[in-house]
Amino acid sequence: MVSKKVSEKEIIGRAESMDFVDLGILGVPAKTDTGAFRSSVHASSIKLNDDNTLSFNLLKGHPACNYEVERITTKRFSQIEVTNSFGNREKRYEVKLRVRLGTKTLLASFSLADRKNNVYPILIGRKLLNNDFIVDPAITGINRKELKKQLGIDLPHDEEESS
Repeated sequence: MVSKKVSEKEIIGRAESMDFVDLGILGVPAKTDTGAFRSSVHASSIKLNDDNTLSFNLLKGHPACNYEVERITTKRFSQIEVTNSFGNREKRYEVKLRVRLGTKTLLASFSLADRKNNVYPILIGRKLLNNDFIVDPAITGINRKELKKQLGIDLPHDEEESS
């Protein structure tokens, strides 16, 4: 057994709100997933430009996000290969964004993905959670059933609600 000091770690639940502090975007629903290594965020119109910059619309088009987000362009990105939830490998772009989760503000890496068919526009993986957070699956900062009702999302089979 590995013993670690946990006093600096913050306890979060299975779903929490996340802020993008540099963009002024507050209260975005995020799902913690300790089975996922990387975090991902909903992005659309992702384009590698001729000047070797990456541009994308952050959160635009996701039912949980009605923010007026301008197109983001960055030179700080990488291309990674991830295994998606269906077990398929795919190439994605990864960017760093300054976020607030609970009381902690940190620079975190996110792969850019189309998450419009997911209830949560953000998936928080172990890479972001490590060293700063402990996940207690018995608690949540967001009521999933209420979020789906508020957004008008109807998933025919939602395992999380049937347990």
